[in-house]
Amino acid sequence: MSGAIDSRRAWFMWGVGTFAYVGAIFQRTSFAVASGLATHRFSAGASMVSLFVVVQLLTYAGMQIPVGVLVDRFGTRLVVGTGAILMGLGQLDLALSTHLTSAIIARVLIGVGDAMTFIAVIRMLPAWFSAGRLPLLNQATGILGQAGQLLSSIPLAAMLGVAGWTSSFTAAAVVSGAVAVIVLVLLRNAPHGVSVTVTRGSTGVRDVVTVLRDPGTLTGFWIHWICSFWNVVFALMWGYPFLLQGLGYPMPVVSALFTVMVLAGIPFALLIGRLSRRAPLQRTNTALFVSVSAMLPWVAIVLWPGRAPVWLLVILMVGLAASGPGSGIGFDVARASNPLVRVGTATGVVVVAGMSAAMLNILVIGIVLDLAGGYTLTAFRWAMSTQFLFWAVGVVGLLTARMKARRRDRERGVLFPTMRAPFALPERRPTLTLPDGTSIDMAALLPGIGGKLAAIDLTPRETSPDWWHQRVDNYLRVVATPGLQIGSIEIWCSDRATTARTRDLVARELTERGAVLPHEVVTRSWRATPDAEPVRSA
Repeated sequence: MSGAIDSRRAWFMWGVGTFAYVGAIFQRTSFAVASGLATHRFSAGASMVSLFVVVQLLTYAGMQIPVGVLVDRFGTRLVVGTGAILMGLGQLDLALSTHLTSAIIARVLIGVGDAMTFIAVIRMLPAWFSAGRLPLLNQATGILGQAGQLLSSIPLAAMLGVAGWTSSFTAAAVVSGAVAVIVLVLLRNAPHGVSVTVTRGSTGVRDVVTVLRDPGTLTGFWIHWICSFWNVVFALMWGYPFLLQGLGYPMPVVSALFTVMVLAGIPFALLIGRLSRRAPLQRTNTALFVSVSAMLPWVAIVLWPGRAPVWLLVILMVGLAASGPGSGIGFDVARASNPLVRVGTATGVVVVAGMSAAMLNILVIGIVLDLAGGYTLTAFRWAMSTQFLFWAVGVVGLLTARMKARRRDRERGVLFPTMRAPFALPERRPTLTLPDGTSIDMAALLPGIGGKLAAIDLTPRETSPDWWHQRVDNYLRVVATPGLQIGSIEIWCSDRATTARTRDLVARELTERGAVLPHEVVTRSWRATPDAEPVRSA
């Protein structure tokens, strides 16, 4: 392993990549604060103005799979740097545009450049960091990137009021140009001397069709749909007009509300990521719960007599903040369901979900506003109510896909807990049968990574080195049996001391054999029932 792995230089590279993603989010959300001015600048109605963001989202969604191919072929530095240049050109075009055609071209450029950033930054991380750090870094990159929305909702919004359209978007173009220079000069795809695997082939139509037929991919797709579109619709297009013109709140209040939404997303992202990791069988229920946290405040706001109070809007911001990270559960589900060779394609399919829902809903809201008389509170109530229809479609799709995915998982031996104890281990243990007829009892089978399962084992209260010698043999045989579809072993210990001792014992056994076993030893509590006691297999 290279000495640069997990080093200060590695953290610096992650910082440069995250800085580029902050810049991309700033460019992505910049039009939202100017949508009201755009109505006058381009002499367009609400539905036509919404077309700007629809085109941007359509471009972003359509570029997901091609960008994955590009970053595999050319590396993160070139792809992210090129993306920043394209966003800068788009903002400069928008700054000078007075005609709709030119402005729409500008949003296409921004959509392409935005699509070239997040996937490329995440693609770089395995070359610089050990595997154990990657889940946290993926979450942290997404969380810190939302600082770009603060830059658009506060400084850019203030500049628009003082300096006007042309100067403000020219400044945004300069920012993107500066990001491009920093990335191209400072960022490196991998440590010196470490080769990065490059895929010269392209993603085929057959692979996409295979991914789309997988019920786990579709479950992840609908999770992303029901969680992501609330936040995207509000942040990218209709949040500012609704708060400013529909409800009549001043810009300082509006900027403060958006700040609440961004900051509240930090703890929710960490919490949801932890829940998804620790309770993989409850991922769809977690996604449903966080999507409802955005839906219910909207119901209250739409039905509120008169102007909704600030405290209710704060609740909405918190709900949107929770729902946004909830969409990341869709990536976990797709990654668990698809083989590693198709995980990139599956991730692109999932991203398309939320962006497609948001794109369509943004357009529908604009049309309803025009039909209902413009930016009035009554018109906004009707327009924003269309979100419930999109959410309902997503929920039906999710429940249908989950039913098929769970049926397949049950056939593979996964036992789902009852609703009375949703986070407990199942009382009935799965038994794994090896080709020679040996039966090995495990505590549970859970979704793993790359289409494989993770077999859960519970440590006995007292063990000996001889016991672990036999147990590690069983682990290796289980993982080596293709028909069992076990990709890794998770060993749960009831306290930290037992965890440390177990790690040493397992590592010693593997070293003596010269064997490699995908495994993890963790401290985890479980329901204290007779069925939850560990079983000593033969």
